[in-house]
Amino acid sequence: MIRLGFHIPIAGGWKRTLAGAIRRRCSTCQVFTSAPVQWARHHLDAAQAAWFAAALKAHDIQPLFVHAPYLLNVASPAASLRRKSMRCLADELRRAALLQAAGVVLHLGSVGPRGRISAGLKRVARTLDEALERSESPCPLILENSAGQGNSIGRSIEQIRDIIGCSRYPRMLQACLDTAHAFAAGYPIHTPEGLEELLAEIDRQLGGGRLVLIHANDTIAPLGSRRDRHWHIGQGNIGTAAFKRLVNHPRLDGLPFIMETPGTEEDDRRNMRVMRRLVERKRRPPLPRAQ
Repeated sequence: MIRLGFHIPIAGGWKRTLAGAIRRRCSTCQVFTSAPVQWARHHLDAAQAAWFAAALKAHDIQPLFVHAPYLLNVASPAASLRRKSMRCLADELRRAALLQAAGVVLHLGSVGPRGRISAGLKRVARTLDEALERSESPCPLILENSAGQGNSIGRSIEQIRDIIGCSRYPRMLQACLDTAHAFAAGYPIHTPEGLEELLAEIDRQLGGGRLVLIHANDTIAPLGSRRDRHWHIGQGNIGTAAFKRLVNHPRLDGLPFIMETPGTEEDDRRNMRVMRRLVERKRRPPLPRAQ
């Protein structure tokens, strides 16, 4: 059985976030803990965090993932930006522990138009190590693949492998596969052969247990375009047949699938209906428990 969910807005408080997850029929979910495009951090009350964690468990919406803010750039050649990103990331790890989250999902940043990817990989590993040490959190960091836009880190599985290999804490580093990013980076996951090749590469490069999360997003970006353009399930260039293969693949059995599709809550509910219909009945996730 897999789990299906969305990235849920936190505006309005944790009770409203829980209600949004239930209305979307989530069996897993992902949240920001503060504004994703601001350095200013809103206080996270420990009692409220504990309430939210308990409420998710009561409704069988598990696991929870925290997504780090978009402003972070742990690959930046600028030491000041890396330090600022590291401190913010350490705070996210502490917040994720309060929320009893399964981990913190992280975009790996960019080396800039003239930067070298090889140097950026080492900077990422050092910065992640510093954040883990500073936070003293039990939560792992979940490294998300990128589309490659803007000379970003994580376009290939090999780059994620190299970051883990350079880290002093490889056991604290896991992986998230974003389908829209993988397609835009040049992985032809819209074909049966392309999906099999990518999953085999993940196992070969990262090991069998490193992949813990799928970001299930269609895309309007062409294959290999390096453009990050999420779209509704089955309506983009990856297509319905590819998502049916993905959600029913035995290699991915038991993994959570989080959608980050654009639009309104009604769009989310429509995407959830599409995804649930694609999943074989025996693998279909439960609906949230009633109070």
